[in-house]
Amino acid sequence: MINLPDFVKEAQKDDDIYSKLMAISQEAIEEAHYETAYHALYAALHYAQEIGDESRLKAVEEAAIAQRDWIDAQAPKHRMSSQSATLRQGVSLYDTLRRQAATQALLKRNNTGFKQKN
Repeated sequence: MINLPDFVKEAQKDDDIYSKLMAISQEAIEEAHYETAYHALYAALHYAQEIGDESRLKAVEEAAIAQRDWIDAQAPKHRMSSQSATLRQGVSLYDTLRRQAATQALLKRNNTGFKQKN
C-alpha cells in the first residue's frame, strides 16, 4: 500500500465524488492499473478545481507525487514511469498532473481562476 500523507487520507474519508475518485485511484494503483489510477486522480483534480477546494487540490498534488514514486519504484519500465518518459524524451504525466494541481491551488489561494459554485 502507498503511504499517503495524513491530509490526503483525511480528504478521502468523505463520501462525495472527489473522495470516490481518490479511492478509485488508490485502489487502481495498488492493483497495478497505473493508467486507471492516473485518470481517476486527474478526475479528482478537475472536481477539486470545479468546487474551488485548495486543500483537495493539494491532496491531489501529494497523491500524484506518491503515485509517481510508487510506479518508479515498483514498475520502472512501465510506460507511466518517469524513466519511460525520459527515454521517450517526454515528461512524466504524473509530474504534469502534480504541477497542474499545484498551480490550481495557487490560483485558488490568490482567488483567481475559479468560478464560485452557489
